[in-house]
Amino acid sequence: MTARAAEAAVFAPPPLVAGLVALVCLPLLAHLPWWTVVAALLFTGWRYARDRYVARPPRFLLWLLVAAVTLLVYAHFHTLFGEHPGLSFLIMLVGLKCLESDSPRDAVVLVLLSYVALLGDLLFQPSIAMGAFSLLFLIASFVALSAIAQPQGLGMRQRFRQSTVIMLQAIPLAALAYVVFPRIAGGLWHSAPRPVGQTGLTPDLRPGSLSALLSSRAVAMRVIFHGPRPARDRRYFRAYVLTVTNGRVWRPGRLRTIGHTRGGPLSSYTVLLNPTGNRVLPALDWPLKVPNGDILGPGGVVRARHAVRHLLRYRVTSGARRYGPLTPGGRRRDLALPATLDPRIRQLVARWRKTGSAPRALANDALTYFVRHHFVYTLNPPTMGRDPIPRFLFHVRAGYCEDYAAAFATLMRAAGVPARVVVGFYGGEFNPDGGDIIVRDYDAHAWDEIWVRGRWLRVDPTAVVAPGALQERWPAFRRFLEHGALFHGSRSWWGRLHHRLGLWRDAATTEWDNWVVDYSSRRQAELLRRLGLRDAGPLALGLVTLILALAALSLVKTLGGRVRVARDPARRAYERYCRRLERVGLARAGGEGPRDFSVRARVARPDLGTEIAAITRCYVACRYGGRNEALAELRARVARFRPRPRSR
Repeated sequence: MTARAAEAAVFAPPPLVAGLVALVCLPLLAHLPWWTVVAALLFTGWRYARDRYVARPPRFLLWLLVAAVTLLVYAHFHTLFGEHPGLSFLIMLVGLKCLESDSPRDAVVLVLLSYVALLGDLLFQPSIAMGAFSLLFLIASFVALSAIAQPQGLGMRQRFRQSTVIMLQAIPLAALAYVVFPRIAGGLWHSAPRPVGQTGLTPDLRPGSLSALLSSRAVAMRVIFHGPRPARDRRYFRAYVLTVTNGRVWRPGRLRTIGHTRGGPLSSYTVLLNPTGNRVLPALDWPLKVPNGDILGPGGVVRARHAVRHLLRYRVTSGARRYGPLTPGGRRRDLALPATLDPRIRQLVARWRKTGSAPRALANDALTYFVRHHFVYTLNPPTMGRDPIPRFLFHVRAGYCEDYAAAFATLMRAAGVPARVVVGFYGGEFNPDGGDIIVRDYDAHAWDEIWVRGRWLRVDPTAVVAPGALQERWPAFRRFLEHGALFHGSRSWWGRLHHRLGLWRDAATTEWDNWVVDYSSRRQAELLRRLGLRDAGPLALGLVTLILALAALSLVKTLGGRVRVARDPARRAYERYCRRLERVGLARAGGEGPRDFSVRARVARPDLGTEIAAITRCYVACRYGGRNEALAELRARVARFRPRPRSR
């Protein structure tokens, strides 16, 4: 039997290797077909059960399993290339590799393949939690490599301690390389699509389309203002402009004129938009300057070049007012109403026109109608039926923001005032820890714009009917609206603590998104400009990374290269004795035993011969003879041993 065959006969991968394979496969259940993960886990379990319960599979069966795995992946994805098919194929091959592993080399290959699978986890979900999971996974993998290289002689606690020290020493160098090393275009984490979020913004506005979002606290986007932060009642982030209606559903129309922005303060801000699956880029008020490549369309809407399937960072400059011509075709479009419009609506606005036909006066009459007739803001509006606007205005008189926006636009058009509905986000919560505005799903809102003296004027009927609904949308306020419970504007200590912890977590998530998820070549160039490196190319960055890496390795070697060896008390006492002899000119040579050193020292210093012989006798008895009772005598003799230099 050869040495390799003998090694294969006795070697089995440590159980920690199987744990690593299972651990790296579990996060992929949310992104890959379940059967791929289950197959990898079954192959891994087969390896550890074959020596006891199941026979070892023959070589031809392994090749058949490889072919079956390949065909399954191709049949499901119709390709073997790409993020999902490639990673599915990889994890099943990792399971098959575990099934055939019979040597330490195979076990090491398994650990290295698990690193590749871990990279797939990070590509699909680059969050703080996954980053912490990766650190723990790496420490566990170091423990597994230690068990493979040295199966005996070290306990699990000592292996874990060594692996943790190695990880802590490697983190500064890894962080340095991540920050300085030349980046790929678009950032590493943008190469794979992220899970698409649910912002709740759709091009169509119908009854109940926004009210269902109040149960979702998911973060839609974060906004960082570069300068004064606008007040809450001015933070309207537009996404869709709806101009076409059939009396029940509002949809975007074909807008042609863009107009120009002037007047009012300008706001410059950066948006971190979570994945949405569409091209809409919410922007504050009237965008003036958008990122290169993005489209600023009519109506002040901003569109991306492609669907947003990963965290997107973009910077926009917005103004407060926008002026521009309203073409005859645009006026007809913004005054169009369905032919089946309820005549009571035209009769209502006809009474308002008798007192004045100015657009502002007609808008005030519509808002006054909502207040005088005691319209109610509710989060669960009743079913409006086939004619939602007349039923809302004359019967139900209770609804959510989309009901008020659609009804107000209908009233204005019936009165001869061009009007349209805008859908987006309102307000958001300021995070004092991160300095950004957190906009969540339940901040989705609908409002109106009417044409007044050459510009579009924003009107929010919800803010008139229920101003508190736009200032506080916490669950306590929802309970206040729906169940009539008293709302005092305060929370319990647990609620305040939970809210504060949520703000800290969100601030940490913002920094993580800024410097890890969205750390692209553009972000790296901005950081280098702050450091004074304006024209640093890839070659220069590579050289800087190499120099800094060598410096970091030297620092780690100097500060952390020394390994503390646990020494017994007898050895410490004897070393103290040797140092005292060295002060008088008797240095112990390297590799010199205690008895040889004693003979040489007594020849050089006969006056110290008795003490030297006694100390050496106690040390040898305690250190090599196992006589622990001699330790007390050794310590006492070393404490009294105070040699003086020989007089000339």
